[in-house]
Amino acid sequence: MSNKFSVNYEDLQKKFNAKKSYKLEDVKYKIKKVAFDVVRFLETEDIDGLWQVQHRDDGDYIVAMYDEPIKTASAWSVVSDRNQKNINFFYKDTPIVRLASTKLGIPQEQVSFAIKHLPEKLASNQKLVEGLLLEISPEERTQLLTQFPELNK
Repeated sequence: MSNKFSVNYEDLQKKFNAKKSYKLEDVKYKIKKVAFDVVRFLETEDIDGLWQVQHRDDGDYIVAMYDEPIKTASAWSVVSDRNQKNINFFYKDTPIVRLASTKLGIPQEQVSFAIKHLPEKLASNQKLVEGLLLEISPEERTQLLTQFPELNK
């Protein structure tokens, strides 16, 4: 039975309970200034997006500048390693290839941004998929295309 329509209630709860503001003093060592009053977290695994510094009567705060986007389901998933030097590509939870971010021309500080958008791009851009498949051996590619013929459009 497919769990295509199953709901991960733990992830859902995390999204609803996610903080949308922090006291600047509490997180100042975890953020990086991007623009005049805009910052982002250095470790973006749990907290993504840009934040704005706002001045209030009781101190300075950073406030989320984003709403959680509604993501379309994709068979592709992309994950970076802890130090964001390598990017792992998966298709329907099957590992495809691991590539260095430098080989892809993605600066280390932009890896978290790239991995958010790559699944959607892979789902909609066959040329990108073909390029990714060229990174694996012919034997692995044949096996993968046998298992997932839809990749060979």
